[in-house]
Amino acid sequence: MQKVIGDFIHALRHHGLPVSPAETLDALQATELVGLDNPLRLKTTLSLTLAKNLQHRAQLEVLFDQFFQLSEEETEASTTDAENSEKGDNEPATETSASNQTEDSGANEQQAQQNNPDSSGPQVSSPLAQQLLSNDQSSLQVTIASAGKSEGATEMQLFTQKSQVSYRIMQQLGDRELNQELAELSEQPENLALVERLQQARQQLREQVSDYVEQQYLLFTQKSGEQLRENNLKKIKLTNVDHSHYHQMSRLVQKSAKRLASMHSRRKRVTKHGQLDTRKTIAANAAYDGFLFHTKWKSTKVDRPKVMVLCDVSGSVSRVARFLLLFLYSLQDVLPRVRSFVFASDLGEVTDSFDKDTIDVAITKIMDEWANRPTDYGIALQDFRSLALKDIDKKTTVIMLGDARNNNADPKSEIWEEVYKRSQRVLWLNPEGRYSWNTGDSVMREYAPHCSLVEPCNSLRDITRILGTLLQRS
Repeated sequence: MQKVIGDFIHALRHHGLPVSPAETLDALQATELVGLDNPLRLKTTLSLTLAKNLQHRAQLEVLFDQFFQLSEEETEASTTDAENSEKGDNEPATETSASNQTEDSGANEQQAQQNNPDSSGPQVSSPLAQQLLSNDQSSLQVTIASAGKSEGATEMQLFTQKSQVSYRIMQQLGDRELNQELAELSEQPENLALVERLQQARQQLREQVSDYVEQQYLLFTQKSGEQLRENNLKKIKLTNVDHSHYHQMSRLVQKSAKRLASMHSRRKRVTKHGQLDTRKTIAANAAYDGFLFHTKWKSTKVDRPKVMVLCDVSGSVSRVARFLLLFLYSLQDVLPRVRSFVFASDLGEVTDSFDKDTIDVAITKIMDEWANRPTDYGIALQDFRSLALKDIDKKTTVIMLGDARNNNADPKSEIWEEVYKRSQRVLWLNPEGRYSWNTGDSVMREYAPHCSLVEPCNSLRDITRILGTLLQRS
């Protein structure tokens, strides 16, 4: 039971459903109470103990049907065999059927000799042959699952790997030894019935292995393909993202932002050591005549920073700006005070646009209005000084996203220096690689001395890493 539930939870986690160790223990305890016999009851039990919301519950129920489909078919087959066997054992003997029972007894003895390797009849020596003759389906399924796990059944990524994995599982089960034994038994005519029975059992085993591999492929490979695409999208340059991938990329950005927000959502960090909070300690122990049973320590408040972000939306930089703004405004729980400015030459504040419209609509309107104009960082910084310089203090983080290509105009780096002196930190994210900085009309050398951090940033992985560092240091 523990192995079955453990494998199912592994499948859930593989598909992105968060299952904690405590929830795993709850599921095991609940399963011990309800058992595995009633699939509907088991599905309800696991949904109540493992699913955190309706979306997770719907996904769990789909995976439950896929995971337990093969097991249910085997259980029904085993139950049918057991009922038939029980029915045969309970039929009363009559005088009219005595002769038939005598004939059946002889046939049963012959079959028992074939099944029992210790009997006087033909013996089978390979472990797989003995297991097939015993017809213990439960033991066979455990053996198949064990062999499948060691042969990478849960790690397939391509459709063509199914036949390879099935072949390796059969070899680990002992198919080669069984094949040799069948060849030896076939040399004796009296063994033909046993050989035919083993061949039928072997064919049935192959079908079971094939079904098992197909089940694992459906459970794990589909999600592996999606994860592979997501990993590739995280690494791809945002300047190269095609318009057809915008929707998928936007969903991935929001997913990464949500994960990052959950990691940094707590505003207070309460420790069990450090500086004693005398007032709270005395108040907590007032009922104990001054004895300090409960100590209270001072907590460190983690301030959420004020963030101002300036995005160059000219040319290819506009694609990176789109996803940076989407990422920042998906972090509203941990970065509620974000002011956004966009520019090509003239600079304007677009913070209110995100209050009026949804994130996607606001970004689309901003790009349509501001993007694809000639770049002039000097004019943009003059506008920024007029709009927001007075609001910058030592709790403000300023983020600039731009390639610093200024069309040979005056960079006005003294304004950026003033921003640097007023703020807590200044981050410059450049979509170009370091090898391109200070080439052509790039004036990165003018701005870099007045930055706390200058980093290349042209992928979702770069954005996640840099903003994660910002939140960690806040």
